[in-house]
Amino acid sequence: MMKYTHRLFTLISAAALIAALAVAAGCGGNDSESKAAGKGQTIVVATRGTSKPFSYTDDTGKLTGYDVEILREIERRDPSLKFEFKPMAVDAAFVAMDSGQVDMIANQMRHSPARDKKYIFPKELNNYSVRKLAVKKGRTDIQSLEDLKGKKVAVTTNSEFNDLIKDFNATANPKIDVVYTDKASAETLNLVATGRVDAAGEYEYIIASAQKDRNLPVEAAGPVLMVVPTYYLLRQDPELQKVSDKIDKVLKAMKADGTLKKISEKYLGGDYTVEPAK
Repeated sequence: MMKYTHRLFTLISAAALIAALAVAAGCGGNDSESKAAGKGQTIVVATRGTSKPFSYTDDTGKLTGYDVEILREIERRDPSLKFEFKPMAVDAAFVAMDSGQVDMIANQMRHSPARDKKYIFPKELNNYSVRKLAVKKGRTDIQSLEDLKGKKVAVTTNSEFNDLIKDFNATANPKIDVVYTDKASAETLNLVATGRVDAAGEYEYIIASAQKDRNLPVEAAGPVLMVVPTYYLLRQDPELQKVSDKIDKVLKAMKADGTLKKISEKYLGGDYTVEPAK
């Protein structure tokens, strides 16, 4: 009788183990399907965090700005996406993305042949950037690139203004004296305001923001230098292509219902979601 009971207990235990393994296997499959579907997917986003009005820390210590709040609205509309922000300089962001430490850059990214080959751009743009010369308030002798020959100009690395100055300097005599920085407008406009450089090339709404929020004695000068569409930028990966497609879908809806325009007006001081006249 004891032998029979022992055998029966062994058979029941074995059956229970097999059932448990089957359930575990089933759960694993469901997890895989959930990940494939993008449920609860966290996207690590590199953003400057010091460039108002796009990405900055407000008086309460909260990260906010145009590029940040668009992603928060996308997250609200599509719960399958969760954006985790990591403040860092643009150069560091590219290194982090290339090494797989971040998935995406939110920092007014523009198309270029090199970037188009290496990264993913959503089809829908965030906004158009309108770039003008920034000079110290009251200065009237600078209205164009020609007026900058032999003068000092603050230039942010990885900007389209940097490319413009390089092209201009290829034939200019004397050349524009370039002062490089990777601290964006936080540095370039300070250099202009203190007279350490003669000018900078900045977005129109950043110059206005510096006047209003930082009380900097700077102003826009001359005509529009360039109008450039800007986007988010994602690491080249099949799963992140799916994320880009989701971003496109929501951005398109936000543009259609006027939400993108409202965010632009709030943070940029106007509707820069449509291409302005030069």
